[in-house]
Amino acid sequence: MVDGPQNKSMKKILLVNFFGILLIIILLEFISNFFKLSGLMGIQKGLVYEKDETHFLYPDKEGVIFDEKVFTDRYGYRVPTKNFRYKNNNNTFILGDSVTFGNGVKEENTFVGLMRKKFKDQNFLNSSVPGYQLKDHVKILKGSTKFKNVNNILYFFTLNDIYGSSNIANLDNKKKDESDYDLKKIQLFNKLNAYLRNKSYLYMLIKGIGTDPSKRWFLNLEKEYGNINSSQIRKQFTSLKKFSESTQSNLVVIILPYEYQTRNCSKNVLNPQSKIIEILNTSKINFRDFTNYFCNQKNPNKNFYKFDPMHLSKNGHMLVFKKLKNEINF
Repeated sequence: MVDGPQNKSMKKILLVNFFGILLIIILLEFISNFFKLSGLMGIQKGLVYEKDETHFLYPDKEGVIFDEKVFTDRYGYRVPTKNFRYKNNNNTFILGDSVTFGNGVKEENTFVGLMRKKFKDQNFLNSSVPGYQLKDHVKILKGSTKFKNVNNILYFFTLNDIYGSSNIANLDNKKKDESDYDLKKIQLFNKLNAYLRNKSYLYMLIKGIGTDPSKRWFLNLEKEYGNINSSQIRKQFTSLKKFSESTQSNLVVIILPYEYQTRNCSKNVLNPQSKIIEILNTSKINFRDFTNYFCNQKNPNKNFYKFDPMHLSKNGHMLVFKKLKNEINF
């Protein structure tokens, strides 16, 4: 059957519209990337492995996390460059998750990297791994025994550390976390979301503007704090304390806020911090709460990664560094 003039005209219009829309999408993707209107949030495959129900970063590895190249040393700790070697006798051991790891920020611009440059007579052993929880740190801290003269143990506590499972583990095996919402229960959407958040700046921009991830993540997390298992969390913090005392190291827990909390900093919004502080006080653990410090900044959202609930931007890392250098005795 031969197409008539009307059918040919319709096909031409559809084809022109298709390529026109495609061109617009490509242009918007370029603009989103060029002007850094959003940021990617993926972790390159082959960087993480699991062992004994905990995950680790491969040693002496380089890869990309949150669109930023990262390097690990022979222990699997994040370092500024490939083949980085420690030169000092004094050590500060760092515990944390992706916030402390510095997702999306060059190592030298993270608060750990800035401390590394400021205190040149001190090694900063950044054992942080994206997805770590409080239960993981109890295991990881034992790794500090590989080093002599560990003066300080700094644990940067992010509010989602109370979860019992990693937030980067396989989706089929992981428990509910604060990112859960109805669409994520659809496997196809889950896979598409995981792919696009690692590839498309435009997708992250639209998702960020349209869904307010910071608010959604925090409100889900807030529900968990309503049912918090204080005795279990206290037990894990106490394990950290006992270990630090056994090695004669100074343990300090630093509490960092979620972006959504810094929008108004009301008492109700800061309830998670109040519960953690109560646990730390009753456990007689030395701590610093940096929440009000963030709340008192102008445009506090500038201190966080684009459309992200808790990861810090370059500005946010500088903010933590300025506070740390005056709060901790290195």
